[in-house]
Amino acid sequence: MRHDRPTHDKHWLSLNLPPPVCGRFPEKVLSLSDDSRQVENGALFLIRPGEGFRWEFVDEALDRGASYLVADRKAFPEIDSRPALSSRIRESAGLSLVENLPRAVGQLASSWWGFPSSFLKVIGVTGTNGKTTSSFLTRSVCRAGGLPCGLIGTVVFDVGHEETEAPQTTPGAIRIQSLFAESLRNGLKSVSMEVSSHALDQDRLAGTNFSVVHFTNLTRDHLDYHRTMEAYFEAKRKLLMWENPDGSHPVAVVHTGDEYGARLAKELERDGRRVLTYGEGADAMIRPLRVDVGLSGIRGTLRTSRGEMSIDSSLSGHYNLQNILGAVGCGEALGLSMEKIAEGIHSLPGVPGRFERVDSPTGFSVIVDYAHTDDALSNLLSAVRPVTRGKVITVFGCGGDRDRGKRPRMGSVAGRLSDFVVLTSDNPRTENPESILDEIEPGLRETGTPYVRVSDRKSAIFEAIRRARPGDAVVIAGKGHENYQILGKQKIHFDDREIARLALAESSR
Repeated sequence: MRHDRPTHDKHWLSLNLPPPVCGRFPEKVLSLSDDSRQVENGALFLIRPGEGFRWEFVDEALDRGASYLVADRKAFPEIDSRPALSSRIRESAGLSLVENLPRAVGQLASSWWGFPSSFLKVIGVTGTNGKTTSSFLTRSVCRAGGLPCGLIGTVVFDVGHEETEAPQTTPGAIRIQSLFAESLRNGLKSVSMEVSSHALDQDRLAGTNFSVVHFTNLTRDHLDYHRTMEAYFEAKRKLLMWENPDGSHPVAVVHTGDEYGARLAKELERDGRRVLTYGEGADAMIRPLRVDVGLSGIRGTLRTSRGEMSIDSSLSGHYNLQNILGAVGCGEALGLSMEKIAEGIHSLPGVPGRFERVDSPTGFSVIVDYAHTDDALSNLLSAVRPVTRGKVITVFGCGGDRDRGKRPRMGSVAGRLSDFVVLTSDNPRTENPESILDEIEPGLRETGTPYVRVSDRKSAIFEAIRRARPGDAVVIAGKGHENYQILGKQKIHFDDREIARLALAESSR
């Protein structure tokens, strides 16, 4: 087993791939890639047609020295219809065809890196909201329990030596397996990772051995991709019904206070899987008994499957109580003591861009949060309202080229739970920013809450802070930890926290 950069011979190829349909297996392959721009001499190149794909990419991979190719069987007629490309493959490389390329990529990548997840405790969390905070909490619990833990998620990748900015929630299959291998090489014993519905639908986790799988909740999001809530649920369900490569099943930790979670728990129990449930219902295995939720933190006593335990967390908001319950479940699933679980929860100071308070000398609070669904925005504002003496002023928008159906719903939530709203842009992408605001506005208008439209996000944040008075709370929602804004197809530097500090500095002059 190797966890530095491996190479493999034709025997490995013959064990992991069907026989060549043209050409032959090379004596050795030196790297694995599905991106023609990253192909090196001697690479095994995986042909993955999809959005933005052009067959010229295969020529580019061959130009860069790819020595063997793998494609989906369904793509073979396309290859066969291109005589020049077929001839090149036959003469300078070789080609195997697989029945399900996305799944094969994950399995190949796992084998390439020596099946690294088999030597780690991998905890995967999925759900619409709460994935990031849950994954951070779980990493903290694992560390306290003597399981040095990495993190793969929306905010950062942490494989044991340094944290790097995450380009996406769940990376591609090859990158995932290389991160597992790097985690092992750096002495980690566990990895806490966010698992997106897109990654599950696209089989990016194939070949992964999970010890624990965790479901937080399911509310409307990503319907631009999944089209229906049931299809969205089925993608998430894949993780909870996971079968590991060795035929074993992970322990499932499920929030049964969510209707989809309750469905999953029943199905898992019928299948004889081990399930730990959490929520506020009396039937939940992990639930709050006496808990105080305030702006300064969450403290109290929980009931667990092993008895009562005390918690003391600096996280705020009722929704974070649910995230804590889920992390307790993950700790139990891993066999950690209640004392170590409580220690891990206590030691997490916060999560970037999740109910993150910006220091304000002005007598009002400024909170930046990633909430970008109607449910997440409702949870956020419901947490802010009880601890705010004055007005709640909310700045938010909706992303362009994404689910348009949630826009009026988010407007309704913002209006219902705020005293004043500054409606602005999120990441407009290729949509007209004003058109996005037009679609949010009906839901906001029907609440009767006063608002203004300021499509420029920087100006909107300045406007909200200019209006705030001592005792108020300014909530800047939608982007959280993100340090960019996407305008058209251009990504520019933009950080809500930085802009808020500039606005606060100006307002205090």
